[in-house]
Amino acid sequence: MIRSDKDILSVLHSSLGACAIYDSPDLHISYASAKMLQLWNCDKSAIGQRLEDSLQQQELLECVSRLKQVWSNPKGPVEEHLTIKLNPAGEPGTSNYRMDYQPLISADGEIYGLYHTITLLPDPIPAAQQVTEKNNIEQQLLEDLLTPKYSLGGNVQAITSLSKYPLPDREAKNLNLKLRDALKKIIESEEHYHFALQSAEMGTWNLNCKSYVVHWDERTRELFGFVHGETAPYTEVLRYIHPDDRTKIDQEVKKSLIDQNKGVYDVQFRTIGAKDQKLRWLHCKGKMYFDSNQQPEWFAGTTLDITQQHAEREKLEAINTLITQKDQEFRMIVEAAGIGIFSIDVESRKMELNDQCRELFGFDGQQEIQEVDFFAQILPQYRDKVSHIFQEVVSKQLPFDCQCEIEDKKTGKVKWLRSVGGGQLAADSNRQIVYGAIFDTTNDKEEERKKLDFISIASHELKTPLTSLIAYIQLLLAKEQTLSSEKRLQYLHRSNEQAIRMRGLIDGFLNVSQLNEGKLLLHKNTFQICTLINYIQNIYSLKPVKHFIHYTGATDSSVEIVADRDKIEQVIINFMDNAIKYSPTNSTIIMDIAVDHAYFSVKVSDQGRGIGDKHQKQIFNKFYRVNDSTDSYASGFGIGLFICREIIQKHQGKIGVDSKLAEGSTFWFKIPIHSQTAPVTGIQNATKQD
Repeated sequence: MIRSDKDILSVLHSSLGACAIYDSPDLHISYASAKMLQLWNCDKSAIGQRLEDSLQQQELLECVSRLKQVWSNPKGPVEEHLTIKLNPAGEPGTSNYRMDYQPLISADGEIYGLYHTITLLPDPIPAAQQVTEKNNIEQQLLEDLLTPKYSLGGNVQAITSLSKYPLPDREAKNLNLKLRDALKKIIESEEHYHFALQSAEMGTWNLNCKSYVVHWDERTRELFGFVHGETAPYTEVLRYIHPDDRTKIDQEVKKSLIDQNKGVYDVQFRTIGAKDQKLRWLHCKGKMYFDSNQQPEWFAGTTLDITQQHAEREKLEAINTLITQKDQEFRMIVEAAGIGIFSIDVESRKMELNDQCRELFGFDGQQEIQEVDFFAQILPQYRDKVSHIFQEVVSKQLPFDCQCEIEDKKTGKVKWLRSVGGGQLAADSNRQIVYGAIFDTTNDKEEERKKLDFISIASHELKTPLTSLIAYIQLLLAKEQTLSSEKRLQYLHRSNEQAIRMRGLIDGFLNVSQLNEGKLLLHKNTFQICTLINYIQNIYSLKPVKHFIHYTGATDSSVEIVADRDKIEQVIINFMDNAIKYSPTNSTIIMDIAVDHAYFSVKVSDQGRGIGDKHQKQIFNKFYRVNDSTDSYASGFGIGLFICREIIQKHQGKIGVDSKLAEGSTFWFKIPIHSQTAPVTGIQNATKQD
């Protein structure tokens, strides 16, 4: 049974004829039979070399140029007779030879090889004897060719020997010609197949399903790492498949043995070379052939080394995995930072937005967004500006950076947004895409507004005492001669009060600056609580206050405390001034003092309007002021309570406010009597602003 092109070449090699095949214009020897090598006076090392480099028989050098002529002008078979000294048996004399040059032409009409034969012509014999011998040879050839063979389906077709049906000489001659032509086409097809396999670096194999012996060509044997042996037991071959793939391959082979699966075999697996221990990736394709009883008979296919392709695929997969990982990391960073990402297709005007961008604009998560929807949320006063920027990006491919206010589609809330980006062509087409990132800058704008408000308020607050101070000084200068001593002293006291007020404002600025730079330092010393309370009582007894102030609790406590006396005084005075500022005239203000074994605490309660919950949560923040039109008579920077909080926290204390609307407020703090190393605790409640 002929299983492969190697079987055919083996038959040709051992045949009595001298033949060779060349596969290039410079007559590269692809194949040469044993007889041809003998005539050339060469061994097998000549195969793979050029004919003129390997040819040792000088008598044959003239056929080299003839072969090249046939290759360059392949009109058809060429035959010539030569009488040369070429006797492989070593006998003296010359003999007659016939040289046949057959160009091998592909289906496309291109020459891909030359088939060369050398035939020794015998001495002339009688014509009758020639006919007899020829008929005998043809009869034997027919019998050999028509011996039972396997069809492609694996079915045996019993064909009776031709000897039982003698053919007329004419029919035998015609059949012989047809058989010769068929054999010629088979050889050409096999050669074409052989060259194709060589070019693709593919190997062939087949498995005898009765003996379970694998027959393979040199290439397949090389890929499995076997050095010798054209056959090997199936179990031996299976041993050198990678352990992780061995079971899978055995199952695939067994699956192919089942006729219902049509015997198709297509797998990729790893091998570990039997001799070289080299790891390879192979791609095997094949088909199982069955006999008339649908039993597996033989299994044949091809093998291709895909180690390089698999390594490249693994690299590509690793790169894709890395890209996916980086993309995921980028998305996580974008989401964590609250950054909106969008793109606009300039042609279709469709937009792609991430979840954060949809949330910023208040778009529904499933809604398809067009450019017009996007621009509709921008406040009217900014639309022309943003539209102009967009046109510049499209026409000039310029980057952009702009800010505008938008209205949240869901909540109606106005937000400040900043967008940066640019335009470019899509990677897969000529479509122009505008990309951008969007940030919510509402808080930044609010902070900027607070700073501007602070500057405005600070200018106003400083201007008031400064104007009063200048007025008193001008009165003193203008009426110095006519003012009584009592009036002069009164003006001086008022001037001093305005100067002290200005100093307090400036000290507040300095305290904020020190807090921002982390330079607000405490100068702790030991003092009695009663001395501090008495000093504060004296301050407010001398001030023209239109409120009733009561001092309760441990006001005369002689307990000593370790703290920054000036800073604690500043906190208490801030509480008292706020109570006076935000309480109606003739209302009562109570300062309650409490001392226990661990803490010193102060509460200042008023009968003012109280503070709402939302303001209580923010009132200790820097520059925070309650936006209430009824507070028009109250002044301040919104830094007093912020400074108070920092002072108390630096004393490892707590500060807070208890308040209800229309029921007044109680500001309080408590600090340890002695210094502690415990961490600062958070504010329990928000407080009223300065």
